[in-house]
Amino acid sequence: MSYRTIIAVINEQSASVVTARYAIALAEACKAELILYSAHVKKRNDIAISRTGHHVDDLAAVAAALGIQVTKTTEVGTISTLLPKQVLERNADLVFYHLTPEEQFETFIRSSTVHHLLRDITSDLAIMRVVAMVKPHTAHILAPIGKGGDGASRRMQFLAAVATTFHAQVTLFHLTGRRSENKMPKSISLVRKQLEQEKLTVLERCGTGYIGEAIGIEAITRHNDLIVMGACDCGVFRRLFLANPAEMVMRQPPCNTILFRPAHNLP
Repeated sequence: MSYRTIIAVINEQSASVVTARYAIALAEACKAELILYSAHVKKRNDIAISRTGHHVDDLAAVAAALGIQVTKTTEVGTISTLLPKQVLERNADLVFYHLTPEEQFETFIRSSTVHHLLRDITSDLAIMRVVAMVKPHTAHILAPIGKGGDGASRRMQFLAAVATTFHAQVTLFHLTGRRSENKMPKSISLVRKQLEQEKLTVLERCGTGYIGEAIGIEAITRHNDLIVMGACDCGVFRRLFLANPAEMVMRQPPCNTILFRPAHNLP
């Protein structure tokens, strides 16, 4: 996968700078245009606006030094309304958005900014929870993957693009129901072959237990520094009675984590 236009959302939070660094790395690898985007409400604190501006200027300088075509865009208003319009106007095919420390990714908080973006943004969307406030140096990526394999999905293509950018090793992690069940489904093995065609080092591992806990334990014990998960597409009824693995991990991940939701067309 090769992206053409990538938008990175910036604000006064240091986490937005780290997230933008991932966007910069991917933009350089894909030779894509980078848009550093910020939006604030009219009564926003002047200090926050100034800090955001400094972040944007510094990141633009970094991107320009790498030969990336970079644009700085600032708007006044609600980001959940403005950003989807920017995606369409700029014909962007990937957006990086970071979760602030106080921003929760919960099923029942349906009016939050992140859920508006999940619903309204038509491009690929990478929602990031930053744990390590350092320049990305990803070496080991953990990719939880369902029984179905997701072999043809854009998440696997996005995963391959990120892993190739950082020359990282990928571990495909499958949760089994029983400890004795230690074989990966054939569909997941096909995913491995697809990733290996990109000259990536790919491992397969199985785990047991509660999904969120199992992913966290795997990431910690195997020293993974990035988790790439897929957004849950289960229905409302299922969400009411079953835990969403993405929510469980995004709430308090052990390392930097990306929740990837592939592009979709609005009705």
